[in-house]
Amino acid sequence: MKQIQKKIFLFLIFTIANISVAQASVTYNVEGIFTEPNAYNTVFTGTFDWDGSALSNLQGVMNSSMVFKEHEPNLSLSNNLITSLDGSIVTASIFLNPNSVVFADGGYDATVHTFPSAPFDTRGFAPSPNPENAYFTFSFDTVGGMLTPVDITTSMEYGDCTALGMMGSLCMTAFGDVIDPNASRPIGEGTMAGYSSSLTISAVPVPAAVWLFGSALLGMLGVSRKRTLSV
Repeated sequence: MKQIQKKIFLFLIFTIANISVAQASVTYNVEGIFTEPNAYNTVFTGTFDWDGSALSNLQGVMNSSMVFKEHEPNLSLSNNLITSLDGSIVTASIFLNPNSVVFADGGYDATVHTFPSAPFDTRGFAPSPNPENAYFTFSFDTVGGMLTPVDITTSMEYGDCTALGMMGSLCMTAFGDVIDPNASRPIGEGTMAGYSSSLTISAVPVPAAVWLFGSALLGMLGVSRKRTLSV
């Protein structure tokens, strides 16, 4: 009998420990919206895990805004996660393809001129041949244990070089702020005047069943220990 109680006791400890470890990593929802004055707005909606020091499992969906409306995604971004940490600021990028080659310069920064020596704006040019990649980049601050979006005009951007995101040799992009906030029709620096509009990050609520299960296990653990001590 004592052996059975001992096994139950060890099983309960192991199970509760696993629940605690699982809860150490929190899942978050993330939604980034780009205003597109000359197309549908581009929206990235996804999730990621944060364990207090590292971001993982970032994945989400996004729409090619020249064809698909907001929240009508046609692109699934879940490959080649790239993260960086600068002080308390975390930056993450996720891609359509299993690599980071998006633009003609071999990179994925829509704010960089593809051909720096050209006398005209060369941001957002696709490679030739075009691998039809797409990406989304965002940042947040971890000060105080809270995940707070940082200035989206300098840290959030996207690029879409898929067939439905192309205008000749140019990919759809959006980043930065509006060029003239006092204009009657705000425009940004993206390919079709798109700009970063909003970023929302929120923790996914833990199901009540998980907490009830944990409480039940703790109760069983207490009963088991009392019975063991009384034998």
